[in-house]
Amino acid sequence: MTNKIEAKETLSEVKSNQPLSGKQKLLFAMFCWGVQSWSQAGNFKANGYDQKYRDARKAMHTGLILYGLGILLFILLLL
Repeated sequence: MTNKIEAKETLSEVKSNQPLSGKQKLLFAMFCWGVQSWSQAGNFKANGYDQKYRDARKAMHTGLILYGLGILLFILLLL
């Protein structure tokens, strides 16, 4: 019985520390404005993937900043 509990705790620790891959980070940064990306990040949190949730949020915020800077530079070039 205790072996099952210890195995479950170890599994939850592994899940909570599992990071996103580079490809996933890039996709979250590119498609940061969509409802799908934000809900997927919420699903990571709900399913116990804490590190993936933090990585996804960071990538989406980075994407929003990059898009904002790109739009700002585009507007400044038009003036």
